[in-house]
Amino acid sequence: MAGQQTTLEILDALIGFPSVSHDSNLDIVAWIENFLSGHDVRCRRIADKSGRKASLLATIGPPDRAGIVLSAHTDVVPVEGQNWSSPPFTATRQGDRIVGRGTTDMKGFIACVLAHVSHFKSAATQTPVHIALSYDEEVGCLGAPDLVDAVAALPSKPALCIVGEPTGLNVVHAHKGKIAQRIIITGRGGHSALPHRAANAVVAASRLVTQISDLAAAASTSSKQDNAFDPPYTTIHVGSLHGGTALNLVPDRAVLEYEIRDIPGTDVASLRSQIDRFIDEQRNDLKLKAPEADIVIETISSYPSLMTTQDNEAVTTVMQLARSNQPAGTVSFGTEAGIYAKAGIPTVVCGPGDISRAHKADEWIGIDELAQADEMMKRLAARIGQPAEQWMAG
Repeated sequence: MAGQQTTLEILDALIGFPSVSHDSNLDIVAWIENFLSGHDVRCRRIADKSGRKASLLATIGPPDRAGIVLSAHTDVVPVEGQNWSSPPFTATRQGDRIVGRGTTDMKGFIACVLAHVSHFKSAATQTPVHIALSYDEEVGCLGAPDLVDAVAALPSKPALCIVGEPTGLNVVHAHKGKIAQRIIITGRGGHSALPHRAANAVVAASRLVTQISDLAAAASTSSKQDNAFDPPYTTIHVGSLHGGTALNLVPDRAVLEYEIRDIPGTDVASLRSQIDRFIDEQRNDLKLKAPEADIVIETISSYPSLMTTQDNEAVTTVMQLARSNQPAGTVSFGTEAGIYAKAGIPTVVCGPGDISRAHKADEWIGIDELAQADEMMKRLAARIGQPAEQWMAG
C-alpha cells in the first residue's frame, strides 16, 4: 500500500524505471500518478507535443494560498558505455549507499518528497505543497517551461520553490545560465583539384570556431566577473565540429555546436549578436562563391541563470528547513531554478546527494543523506499548518 512505503522503497521503484531522456517517461509518470492517487492527491499531466513525455503537477492543501513548490526532473542520463558494478536500473544497497542511475540526480529527492505525502496531506491546512516533476531536464530543461507556466498560473503564485538537485542539502542561491546552439553550414562540394569552383563548408566552420574562441577569450577577461563562481566569468565553448568525407573532395557541409554559460547579469544578447555577425560574415563569403550556400542556426537548449539574493527569505527559510550551517552558495551547472525565478517565484536549489556522482557509473546516494532529506520534509510539514507569510524565515 502506498501509505506504508518508505523513502528507500519508493526510491527502489523509481530507479527501476529507465527514464533516460531519449525515451518516453510515461511509465514513471503513471507510477507516480498511481502513488498520489493512493493518497487521494489529484495531479495534472502536462504532455509534450509528441504525447510520449509528460510533466506532473500535484497540489496538496488549499490551492488558493501561496504555497511551496518541490521541483524535480524524472529523466536520467544514459548508461551505455559505462562500467557499472551492479545493474544501473536496480537500486542496489552497497553498505551505507544506494547505487543506481538517478539515485543522486535526482530520484532520491523525489522519493523523499513522495514518502512524506501523507504528512503533507494532514498538515497543509494553510500552506499548500505543490509537487512539480518535469521531463527532459538532462537535455536542456526542455520540459520545464510548460510546467513552470502551469505553476505560475496557479490560483495563488507560490511563495517559494525548492529545486531538489544534489547540493549536499546546502542552499544554492545562484547558478549560471546556458544557451546551446548548432550551426549548420552548407557550401558547394567539388573536386579538390578545382577548389575555386566550390565553397568549402569546413573552412567557413573553422573560421567561425576561431572567432567564437576569440570571443570566449575576451569574455574571460572582461569586467563582468563574479568570484562566487568557478570559473568567475561567462564561458563560451565549442564542443563539436564535423565536416568532410574525403581528402580529395571539397566538403559541402559542416556542423558545429557551441554553448554559452553565463554568470547572472551577463548581456547574453550582446554575445549572441556578435556570434550572429560572425555567421553573417561567413555566409556572405560562401555566397560569393556559391549563391546557394547558407548557414542555419538551431537552438539546442536554453535556460536562464539564477540569482536569488542571499538575504532573500527564500534562502533563509530553506537554510532553516535543511539545517544547513553553510552559507548559501553558487554552482556553475544549470538547473530549472532559473526558469521558476524568471516566472516571479522565489527559488533556491537544495537537495540530497552530490553532483560529482551524477552521470557516472555506480552513481550513488548515501542512506544518511536520504534520512537528512526526510528530516527536512518533516520540518516543512510542521510549518504548513500556518500561512507561508507567517512562517517563512520565522
